[in-house]
Formats: sequence, structure tokens, C-alpha cells
Amino acid sequence: MKGTTPCLWRVLAPIAMLASLAGCGSIQSTVTPAWTPTQTAGTAAVPRVEDCAIVAISSPTRYACNGKVYTSFQLAKLRMQAEQQYASGK
Repeated sequence: MKGTTPCLWRVLAPIAMLASLAGCGSIQSTVTPAWTPTQTAGTAAVPRVEDCAIVAISSPTRYACNGKVYTSFQLAKLRMQAEQQYASGK
């Protein structure tokens, strides 16, 4: 009798794998970009961390963007200045 009934794990494992694969395909990103194309159209290209390569993981982290090396604080400062210019209408 032991050999005639299928093992519960043999039945549930493929079902669980298919369910997990199907679930991952339906997840949508809830992250919105900080700048939309309409916002960046009138402004100069401000380097963002997402667009840069990590040079050194230290304190502060350094990133290479457009041939220059910036710290995370410098990138934040550049982004805030660009946001202030955009908000003022210049």
C-alpha cells in the first residue's frame, strides 16, 4: 500500500513552483522615478545615483557619472539645487 499512493511532496512541489513563478510575473513596480521626462526636458542633466557606477563603497560612497567622480552628498546637493531651480522657474 505504501507504494501506490503518491507522496504529498511530489504533488505539492510542482504546484508551489508554478504558483511562485506566476506570482512574480504579475508584480508591478511601485517605485516611481524621481524625475519624469517632462521635468527633465527643461533642465540640465543632473547625475543620479541610479545612472552612475559605484567607485568606492566607503563613507561617503563615491560614484562615477559622466566621467566625473562624485560623493553621495555631492549628488544629493546637485539634485536639490536642480529641484530649487526648477521650482523657481529659472
